[in-house]
Parts: sequence; C-alpha cells; structure tokens
Amino acid sequence: MLFLKMLRDMKLNKTQFISIFIMSILGVFIYAGINSEWYGLQTSSNKYYSDTNFANVWIYGNGFTPANVDAVSSVDGVTSVQRRLTIDSVALFENKPKITLHFTNENKISKCMLIDGQEFSLDKDGVWLDNSFAKAKGLKNGDTISLTYNGITMKKKILGTVLNPEYVYATGNNDIVPNHANFGFAYLSYKSLPKEMPIFYTDLLVTTNSEDYSKLEKKIDTALAGKYSVFLTRNNFGSYAMFQGEIEQHKAIGEVFPIAFLAIALLTIITTMTRLVNNQRTQIGTLKAIGFKKKQILFHYISYGLWISIAGAVIGLVAGSLTLPHLFYDSLKTTYTMPNWEPKVSSASFIMALVSVTTCTLATYLTCRKALKDIPAQLLLPKAPSIIKQGFFEKTKLWKKLGFNLQWNLRDMFRCKIRSIMAIIGVMGCTSLLVCAFGMQDSVKDVVTWQYSDINRYETKLTLSEKATKKEISSIKNSYNGEAILEGAIEIKAKDIKKTAQLLITENVTLIHNEDANRKDIQLPQDKVSISYKMSNVLGVKVGDEISFHIYGDERWVTSTIRAIYRTPLSQGITLSKEKFEDMGYTFTPTALITTRKINSAIEGVTRNWSRSDLTKSYENMTKAMNVMVYILILGAAILGIVVLYNLGVLSFTERQRELATLKVIGFKTKKIRGLLLTQTIWLTTLGIILGIPCGKWLISYMISFMGDTFDMMTIISVKSLVYSILGTILISILVNLMFSKKVKDIDMVSSLKSIE
Repeated sequence: MLFLKMLRDMKLNKTQFISIFIMSILGVFIYAGINSEWYGLQTSSNKYYSDTNFANVWIYGNGFTPANVDAVSSVDGVTSVQRRLTIDSVALFENKPKITLHFTNENKISKCMLIDGQEFSLDKDGVWLDNSFAKAKGLKNGDTISLTYNGITMKKKILGTVLNPEYVYATGNNDIVPNHANFGFAYLSYKSLPKEMPIFYTDLLVTTNSEDYSKLEKKIDTALAGKYSVFLTRNNFGSYAMFQGEIEQHKAIGEVFPIAFLAIALLTIITTMTRLVNNQRTQIGTLKAIGFKKKQILFHYISYGLWISIAGAVIGLVAGSLTLPHLFYDSLKTTYTMPNWEPKVSSASFIMALVSVTTCTLATYLTCRKALKDIPAQLLLPKAPSIIKQGFFEKTKLWKKLGFNLQWNLRDMFRCKIRSIMAIIGVMGCTSLLVCAFGMQDSVKDVVTWQYSDINRYETKLTLSEKATKKEISSIKNSYNGEAILEGAIEIKAKDIKKTAQLLITENVTLIHNEDANRKDIQLPQDKVSISYKMSNVLGVKVGDEISFHIYGDERWVTSTIRAIYRTPLSQGITLSKEKFEDMGYTFTPTALITTRKINSAIEGVTRNWSRSDLTKSYENMTKAMNVMVYILILGAAILGIVVLYNLGVLSFTERQRELATLKVIGFKTKKIRGLLLTQTIWLTTLGIILGIPCGKWLISYMISFMGDTFDMMTIISVKSLVYSILGTILISILVNLMFSKKVKDIDMVSSLKSIE
C-alpha cells in the first residue's frame, strides 16, 4: 500500500522528482565518466611503463664507458643500467622531418613495444621506426628510409614499427602539439652505426627502487665523479610529466563539476520533501491512527529519496563510464601516443555513487523526522500557519513608496529564502559553466595571438643545419634580412629545485618583443639573465636572486643574478644577449634565423622553413581537443539551468497558487500576474549571473593550474564570451519562466481559495 502511495505521490509531483533524478544522474555521470577516463589513462600508462621497463632516471653526458655502467650499478637503490647513443638526424623527405636515433647495446630498459614486423635484435642491421611517423609518411616494413647526420647519409631497411614509453608525448622543433609528419624516432642496434661514426654513448638509462632521488643523485654524482651533464628523473622527463599533468587536470575537473549537480539534487530533495510532508500531515496522522508504526512511515518517506537516488546513481555510473571517456580519448589521441585507450572504473566511482545515495537519503530523513514526532491527534488537525512578521525593510518609509510589483516580489523572496537561494545557486551554476566553457576557448586561442603576434613578430623561422658555416649563415642573414637566435635545452636550479628549461640567446633581435607579468612591453637587460614568469614561480625566485644553469651536453654550471622577469606562454626558461652569453665563456652559434619575409624555397644550410601558419597550425589543433570539454560544459550548464529553474518555478507556482488566485479574483489580468512572476525571475537571474561570472573565472584558473610547467596560459574571457554566457543564462531563465507561468490562466480559483477543512 505504501509503495503504491509513493508512486502516486511521485506522479503528482513528477517535476520535482524528475529534477532530483536528473541531478543525481548528472552528478554521478560526470564524476564516474571523467574518473573512469583519467583512471583508465593512469592504469594503461602504468601497465605500458611496466611492460617496457620504463626508466626512472636518465643521465646524459659524453662517452659513458662500461666502467661508468658498473659504477652506477653499484649505487645502493639502482637495479639496472643501460647505455645508449642518441643523435638527431634528418629524414630525406620534402619537409625534412627530424628523426631521433637511439643506438643501443642492450634492450632491457625503456624497451620498444612492437606494433608490426620483427622483434628488436642487436644482431640485425635495420631500423625499428616510430609507428606514428611511419603512418604519417605511408611507410611500411621492408621499405628503406634515408637519414642524414653531420653530412653522413644512412640508408636503413625498416624491420619493424614500434611505440616507446619515452614518446607518449613528443614534438619536433617548433611544434606544440605533436605533428608526426614532422618528427619521429627510431631504434637501432649499436652495430648499425656507420663505420665513419665512432660509437660513443650519450645516455645512461637507470631503473631504481629508491624514492629519494636527491640522495640517489648525490650517490651517482660521486660514482661518476661528476662527469655527466644532466640527471633527469621521471617527474622531470618531458613526455612523462606532460601526460601525468594531463591526468591530474582531468582528475581535478572530475572532482569539481559534479558538486554543483549533487548540491542542487540535495536542495531539491529538501524543498520537495518538506512541502510533501507538510501537505500530507493528515495522511501521516491517518497512517499512524490505523496502526502503522513510526519506523514504517519514516522509511516510506525516506524511500522517496532513496529509490530516486539509487536509480540516478546506477544509471549515471554505467552511462558515464561507458560514454564520457571515449569522447575525451578521441581528442587526446591527437596529442598523446599510447598502445591502449581503455576506460577503467575505480572504487572512487562506486564510492561517489554511494555518497550520492547516502546524502540524498539522509537529506530526506532529516526533512521528514520532525513531522513524524507529533501524535495522530495533532497530525489530523491542520498545521497552524506560521506567524508572518513584517521585516525591518517593510517598516521603513521607503517600503511604502515602492510599487505593488516590487513589494510583492520582495516579500515573497524574503519569506521563501530557501527557494530564492536555490534559484540563485542554479543560475550561478549555469552561468559559471558557460563562462568556463567559452573562457577556456578564449584562453587557449589567446596563446596563439600572444605567442605568434604579440611576442614573435616574424613571418618565417629558418632552422639552420648543424653543419652550416659562418659564411653560409652570414649570407642567409644578409639575403633575407634575418636576425640570429640560439635555442637550446638547459638544466636550471635554484633553492634546491632543479628543472629542465629552454635557453634563448638573441643577437640584436627586434622581431621578438618581451612582455612583463601584466603583458606590457619591456626591454630585457643586455648584461644580465632574464627568466620567464612561469619558471620564476616554479623555482620560487625573483629579481635579484641567483640561479644556476648548464647547457645540455656541457657539464659546466654557470651562476648568474636575475635582472628581469618576462612572460611568455611557451618555452619557459631564460633569455640572454649574445654578449652576456659569450662573457660566460660560451660560443654563440645560431640555430635559427627569423625574418619578416615569406620564404618557401629550399636554402643551402637551412634544414626547415617554418612559416607563421606552420607555427600556429599545431597549436590550433589543441583548441580542437578543448571542444569536447566545452560542449560538455555547455550541455551541463543548459541542463542545470533548465532543470533547476523549471523545478523551482513549478514549486513556486504551487506554493503561491492561493495568492495568485486571490490576485485574479481582485482583478489582476493573467498578463499582469505573469509579469509579477517574470520580475522575480529576472532579479534572481541577475544576482545569479553576477555571482556566476567570477565563479566561472575561478574554474578556468583552477583548470589552468594543472597545465604543468611548460605552459603559462592566462585566464582570458572576452566580452563576446561574457555576452554569450549572460544571454544564454537569461534566455534559459526566461524560457523556463514562460513555460510554467502559462499555468496562471488555468488556475481554478474556487479550489485554490477553498479553506482547509
């Protein structure tokens, strides 16, 4: 009997219970979906790293010997060591893609995962090529690929295509998002090295069971007598750090957004069940009088929230885990290379579903228990109306000067605070999600303008060959009115923090403009080191502090004082003038020339021409990956706004039906009454929008905080995005108001005004 009563009550209050159901689904759907997505990435990557015995530490230097291997192997905590020669070659294709070649004498650490072809063998003369590069160039097993390094051409047969854990995220020079046609890698046996190239090992790959890398570095430094240039751990290894940062960002998103939907579900349950129980006092008294126990009646009303939340949690858990991860994976595959992309449901998703059910049920219990304390005789009598007192504002002279519309709506809002707060929260959630969605697009697009229009004002970048002579460089520079720069990788440290960074050396450059933290033009000093804003924050340094750095391949550390801080979205590191660089004892050998001219033809001594469109194209691919998140946020915002506002509109109409009927009796037209309702909707919507805009901006900043050390993206919200967000929220609010306010003309004035019997 009680079950049938519950179904009847749900049917009579279907709008409110459908709202609770949808909010329960969405909260668990988003959490479980994003949780399954990032947990699947974490699980798949961990298995990938384990299967390939991914290195924990990379030590770079020149000429590592077997004695060095033995010395590092003897260090406490080191489990295995492997030598490798790494060189950068150029493949003989029209676009001259960079191919990083790894010549190894063993195959036990950071092993390749075979996709097609023969298993890697030290006894075979051939190349195991990056599978993504092979696909991009239409290469297959058995084909021959030609590679050049320092004037030496190597023609190698492709024996297999592979993936490698060091290249989950990998880009070539000047690419931001991986373009596999521009960059790839290959593994070869050390026996495949041309005879004219003497073997010398540049890398030591190390696996360890130690978690204290600072102590491990000190021990290895002693073992090698300091004869190495770079000590790199997993957390600082570019590919690993980038992918882990992506996982952390998605994890943070999944933990924040479901809160809004579950909060609305709870508020809806509280208001719905409060009204339901108050309206059914007589029924509760009757049930008690005919013998139903308090526990039975309590469970009956608790079950309203219990079954709805269970159904919502189960559907959200299943649907979220099955659908949402794949929407993200399709876009992530353009940036990262993994052997498997499989979502995996973690225990946290089940816990979230349980929390959703528990909180909804608890909210129902707390709402109902007070009404069940009364005895049947009290419950069978109508509940005494609450005493309505005039508020402070209603006693002022200003109140009397207000029109009826203002007085009626202000009084209603003050007397129904919970309903008003729910409306504000619903609108705030809708606005903040829209601001976050459009603002994220603005912030990502802003990087292109910032980097390639505001800072870099050249049209073409010419990457110089390592064998280009001074005469060739000078000739190219004069012919195309070019400006020389030197770019390289460095290791930088300050205050016991060590990071990999980018080095930029300029020679009277006018085509690269520098900006401060507020993006205002500044001139960098010629006699001191300047550091990027993001890197200064990572290292915890400021102007006047000292930093130390060394160039990859050079063991010598240089200490200098920071003179200026500039801001750039990409290439975090330090900038020096040519004169300061040479004062430090280095030789300035340009790696690129920049010019305002458009150059499409091949030039002797230049390995690649990069036009402005080439440089921006790879980054614009990243904006496409953001569209999935934007669409999800917009859809979530629309559903949140429609469900919350419609539910509250119906609830408000039901609670005020007697008042609205009275207004009709005394002569108010339907149009006038609908105007009264619309006025309050506009007020609450406006307040929600005002609160939602900064909340949306905070959400963008929160998401950007997980972008890692490489990017320095600013929170940008254009006027157009604000207008779209505000108009979108207002449109949803007004449409919903029009939907429920149509009920005014159908009010039955007799039944609405009939006294309680």
